[in-house]
Amino acid sequence: MSRFVKFSQDEIDRAAHTDIRSILHAKGQTILKSGSEWMWGENKSVKFRGHVFYDHSTGEKGTAIDFVCTFFNMRFQDAVCTLNCKEYNGVEFTQAENKKRERHVFKLPQKSRNMKRVYAYLMQERHISPDIISFFVHARSLYESANTHNAVFVGYDSVGNAKAAHERGTLTQRPYRGDVSGSEKDYFFNYYGGSNRIYVFEAPIDMLSFITLYKERHWQKHNYIALGGTAGRALFRFLFEYPKINQVVLCLDNDKAGQNGDKQIKNTLERLSSNNFVEDVNKQIQQGLRRNYKISTLKSTKKDWNEDVKEIFTSK
Repeated sequence: MSRFVKFSQDEIDRAAHTDIRSILHAKGQTILKSGSEWMWGENKSVKFRGHVFYDHSTGEKGTAIDFVCTFFNMRFQDAVCTLNCKEYNGVEFTQAENKKRERHVFKLPQKSRNMKRVYAYLMQERHISPDIISFFVHARSLYESANTHNAVFVGYDSVGNAKAAHERGTLTQRPYRGDVSGSEKDYFFNYYGGSNRIYVFEAPIDMLSFITLYKERHWQKHNYIALGGTAGRALFRFLFEYPKINQVVLCLDNDKAGQNGDKQIKNTLERLSSNNFVEDVNKQIQQGLRRNYKISTLKSTKKDWNEDVKEIFTSK
C-alpha cells in the first residue's frame, strides 16, 4: 500500500495539467488524430485534448490525474507522485498549454465529382442498400470528399444548417475515421421524419445498416440519429430542437460499452423528466427536455447492426 503524502495545491494542479499525449507516449501507446482532438489507439472510445479526456463508451471524463487512475489502476497519491516525477520510462512528461483553445471554423470538405468510391465501399464492404445510400446522398447528408475520397456524413440542425461532419475512409486496408475540424459536438449525422419516435445509434454506418434491414417498414416517417459514440449529447440537442419526440429507442452496440451507454442515456432522460438537474447538459437545453419519455432498447443479434446486415448478405 502506498504511503500517504500531503501535496500542495500547486503540485496537484501541475500533475492534473500533464499533457495526456505525453503519458501515452511514455506508456508506449498509440495516439491517433481525430479532428481537433486525439484518440487513444488501444481504446478508441477515449478522446482527449491537452490534459482532459472523455470516454465515449462509459461517459467518464477528467484531468490527467483521473486518466491514470482510471486506465492504469493508480491511486490518487501514486498518480500525483508519478506525474510530478516529470518522466516515465525515460520519456519526459509535458504540460498542456494553459490557454484558451482557438475555435476552428467549420467547413465541409470539398465534394468529389462522383460517388464511386463511397457507393462501392458502402455497398460491397458494408452491404448497405443502394437506395438507402442514394436517399441520404440526395438529402445532402452523405457525399464523397474530393481529396481523400472518404465518406462524409453531415449533421444538420433543425433549420438545415450543416453543423458537423464525420469522415470514414473507404479503403479497407487503410481504415480512417474522424470528425471534420470545427464540428460541433452537439450535432451528428441524423434524419428527421416527423414522428414522435427516434432511433439512436453509435455510428452512421450502424444507422444505415438498421434502415437497410427495416426499409420496408415505412422508415422515412421516423427519426434517426448517430451519436459518434455512446454519449447522449447529440441526442439531447436533437430532442431539444424537436419537442414532439417522446419515444426513444436505444440501438447502441450489443457490447458492454453500448449497454453502459444505454444506462447512462436512460438515466439522464429519466432525471430530466423528473425535473432533476443534470450537470453535463446545458441549462437551456434541460428546460426544453422536461417531458415524459418512453424509453426502450433494441439490440442487434451480433455486436452491431452492420454485422447483422453482413451476416444476412453472406448467408444468401
